Amino acid sequence: MVDDSRSHKIVAVIDCILNQNSRDLGAATYPAMNKSVVQLCMQYNVGILPIPCPEMAFLGLLRNRPKGKSIKQALDTEAGRQCCREISRKLADKIQDYIKNNNQILAVLGGNTESPGCAVHFLNEPNERQALAFQSGVLMRELDKELKKREIQIPFRGIRDCNPELMKKDLEWLEKLFGSC
Repeated sequence: MVDDSRSHKIVAVIDCILNQNSRDLGAATYPAMNKSVVQLCMQYNVGILPIPCPEMAFLGLLRNRPKGKSIKQALDTEAGRQCCREISRKLADKIQDYIKNNNQILAVLGGNTESPGCAVHFLNEPNERQALAFQSGVLMRELDKELKKREIQIPFRGIRDCNPELMKKDLEWLEKLFGSC
């Protein structure tokens, strides 16, 4: 085995945390990226596995959809769920390959509570591996199903950067997770 400097620690992160330009018009909280999340990853030597934006993949950057239909309604259709299943399969393949090669996937970081694709909601208080509630985003539900099918257990957490108090709690959770590894 080759000795190198990698930490073998990875977190899967939704696109808009890394690139606010991928968010729907009016939804960006930062000019470029959520620096707090990126800085924590840098501080604890945790690699970032980007999760493609399901809204962009299905509807495009401008979220083109039939008039009168919300992004959530457009994404939560058979075609939208199929797009999310495809993203989930590809992401789960990467996760499985990383795990097979002695890497640890610490968490899946989803989005704000209202995100059509990436919101993370739990039935009760979040624990290490609780099923996501139906209110979760379409991609997060599909990814959860795909990982369970493969018997891969990774905690999910929304990074709720639209609310400073919730964001503070999410960053504290993330720092505690990173510090324990």
